[in-house]
Amino acid sequence: MTEAQLNAFIEENFSERNLVIISNREPYVHKKTLAGIKTESPAGGLTSAMDNVLKAVGGTWIAWGSGSADRDTVDENDRVSVPEGDNAYILKRVWLNKGLVDNYYHGYSNQVLWPLCHTALNRIYFRRRYWEGYVRANFLFAEAALEEAHENSVIWIHDYHLCIAPKLIKEKRPDLTTIHFWHIPWPDWSVFRACPRHSQVLEGLLGNDIIGFQLPIFAANFMDCIENSIDATIDQDNLTITYRGHTTRLKAFPISIDFKNFETMSSSKRTERAMINLKRKLHLPPMIGIGVDRLEYTKGLMMRLQALNLFFEKYDSFRGIFSFVQLAVPTRLKEPYLSYKKGVEAMASGINSRYGTPDWQPIIYLDNKVDHKDLVAYYRMADIGIISSIYDGMNLVAKEFAASQVDEKGTLILSEMAGAAEELDGAILVNPYDTENFADSINIVLKMSEDERKNRMRVLRKQIIDNDIYKWILDILSEVASVSSVMLKECKDFFDSSAQLRKELSSKELFLFLDYDGTLAPIAETPETAVINDATREIINMLKGKYKVAIISGRQLEDIMNMVQINDIYYAGNHGSEIWSGDEMFLSQDFTDVRSRLKDILKRLENELTHIPGVLIEDKGITASVHYRKVWTKDHGELFSIFNNVTKGCEDIFRITSGKKVFEIRPVKAWNKGDAVRWIMKNYGEGTLPVYIGDDTTDEDAFKEIGDGGVSVSVGGNPESEYFVSTQAEVIDFLKFFLDL
Repeated sequence: MTEAQLNAFIEENFSERNLVIISNREPYVHKKTLAGIKTESPAGGLTSAMDNVLKAVGGTWIAWGSGSADRDTVDENDRVSVPEGDNAYILKRVWLNKGLVDNYYHGYSNQVLWPLCHTALNRIYFRRRYWEGYVRANFLFAEAALEEAHENSVIWIHDYHLCIAPKLIKEKRPDLTTIHFWHIPWPDWSVFRACPRHSQVLEGLLGNDIIGFQLPIFAANFMDCIENSIDATIDQDNLTITYRGHTTRLKAFPISIDFKNFETMSSSKRTERAMINLKRKLHLPPMIGIGVDRLEYTKGLMMRLQALNLFFEKYDSFRGIFSFVQLAVPTRLKEPYLSYKKGVEAMASGINSRYGTPDWQPIIYLDNKVDHKDLVAYYRMADIGIISSIYDGMNLVAKEFAASQVDEKGTLILSEMAGAAEELDGAILVNPYDTENFADSINIVLKMSEDERKNRMRVLRKQIIDNDIYKWILDILSEVASVSSVMLKECKDFFDSSAQLRKELSSKELFLFLDYDGTLAPIAETPETAVINDATREIINMLKGKYKVAIISGRQLEDIMNMVQINDIYYAGNHGSEIWSGDEMFLSQDFTDVRSRLKDILKRLENELTHIPGVLIEDKGITASVHYRKVWTKDHGELFSIFNNVTKGCEDIFRITSGKKVFEIRPVKAWNKGDAVRWIMKNYGEGTLPVYIGDDTTDEDAFKEIGDGGVSVSVGGNPESEYFVSTQAEVIDFLKFFLDL
């Protein structure tokens, strides 16, 4: 995904929308200094990611004005244009007095919700005044949002500080579309039930139209909490919760970074000079490790230092030639964070006293904030990046480190408790509680061959390139578009329009195009378990007697035909690259050379990967997948190396992407579903009117192809379709409509 593609989407879908972001932390802080007012950009994944959003989209950001000069820089409406000199969007500040900050922020947010969601129940401390302050602050944020909201505004709320605000906004402006992104983990009910005022927190969040989480497991945990504490209607298949007449949709959106920006900064001459200066200034040895963290207990700094202490004890040959640089940014300078800070500093000092020499220190501890333009020098020169979180929603440092590794020499050691571990397959995963294995992993990485290092890092970087910040923004805004009442005003409810459709379609010959996964069959955890029920199959058998019917799927043609098992209809597989007319198969292009090349690739992969247990190579004819979910982590480096070597030089023919424990190999010029609809209509649909129903972004090509010349219907809503049905369960009623027509 590129910034240009995102901007094109925004221009087409959000040019008349007003995006209002609400968060506790502001993206720009104005501070009084001896030299005058200084502007700072706070550290943290949320602020850097969302600043990119509003620079692209425009709009308003509402946040707590915490800077000493913040009041001096706003207008009479508490607004200031940012960034300075660019004026891309408006920052509106909310003012909180010290008592409110203590109760809302330091109290309920950080002494209740933060430890609770990170399953640190022993750190929870609750006072009634914390809750009262939390509600009051949420009211102030909600009021500010309502002042800025227009008729067509989308309100995008962030994180655990603002659980009550969605309900407050929705009560006064039910027409506004609200989305809440939850950046930290969401625990299961056995943990969340310990939350004081948990029912009010959940009810507040159900004021949202969409709640986004980092991982699917967090969305599942949220549903579990609703089911156990609130009388709401839950649709597990479609991930929706209906409470008091309002429906909230849940979805996972793993957050990411601006890969190209980090790569560009890291490749600059400035960074190369900074690396030389840092090595001289810090007296760094030949091998370097890096850790970059906010200074608080969920980042597992004590466990990291324990592992490093054991590493230097067990592997004394690295003394004098390896140092670990820890950048620890102090935040929340109150208890328990002050005590934690002292403990971390004492442990680092103890390691240095135990192993250090006048010329070498094992731990170089720095507690100053470092801007990204300077941080990339630390990332790039490091041989190891270490993340040891005891629990993390994502952890963007993992992705920043990989994006900055332009020399591909570094290796990432990543806590399996961090959300990033679900995506970044090239990392060495560790359990931060397993100190000895952690220490051994550092030794393994430092002794790792250059070839394995490079192959692991290439896989990491490829995954982040394919899933960067712009894709994250696009995925969320696409979801917003699909449920926004403003954007759905042109996408009409199919059943509300049924009387008019009956009049228009009764006299016409129709061609029904039906998507499979998520439309005819509910989404399932594994492809083989996504099956249509007998009632749906029976209706399709009856429909084929009245109309021409085609089923279009991303699955292989043979697979989709076996799943459906209905004769005398048309099928399109591999997103339209393979088409079955009932008598013969048509390929969208001459895949002879492509197929021959793919067979060669798969044969080589099969031969060279045969000694690695757990590899599954799925040959889909035109496309292929290489699954490694069951491959031991220790074998990943060798697997990545073999795969990269075998597929090297194929970029002109195949597009290779990485998913969750899978590599996908697909021809560059393969057809999409829109191409398939056009070809089928041209060859078999003369005189018919096309009707297409689908649920996914891959169906948008078909919606666009049909345009005004047919009927396009999306499951859940899509701005590219003319009509929508709310859920997959309503698809059977959609089919019955045409049976009764």
